[in-house]
Amino acid sequence: MKAWATICVVVLMVAVAIPTVAGDKHNCSASADDCLRKMQDKMETKAWLGIETEETDSGFWAVNKVYLDSPAEKAGFKAGDVLLALDGVEMSKKNKEAYKKAAHQLVPGSKATYTVKRDGSKKQLEAQLGSVPREVMAQWIGEHMLAQHAQVRVASK
Repeated sequence: MKAWATICVVVLMVAVAIPTVAGDKHNCSASADDCLRKMQDKMETKAWLGIETEETDSGFWAVNKVYLDSPAEKAGFKAGDVLLALDGVEMSKKNKEAYKKAAHQLVPGSKATYTVKRDGSKKQLEAQLGSVPREVMAQWIGEHMLAQHAQVRVASK
């Protein structure tokens, strides 16, 4: 419960510090309080690999960051790897729905095999996925709250 309170305080402090932000392409219709609860509940059961990516010109995603001590680091992921498949399901923009369906079936503790392209060759990396770390969860929730609920303010006396 203390971690939840910390996340809420961080989100509210950031929302106060930055009064305007660029909008997210998805609109959140939930109230800020409901949104916080729903996001935390969802992230509690979300499998985490521990990478950040950016879309390539070919419609795949390239790894631009591997978190220290993450399942990705332990599995051997490197910045520059291009994600090609998750458990045999192509990970491309054109196949996004199938990939998202496969990814959503994974939970912390699941093993997943990723096919990556590294230095022109395909490589298989097996990772045992973990839980989203609290600091990462706070960052993701904070970014969403800023983009979708920037009107949230801390009450003053």
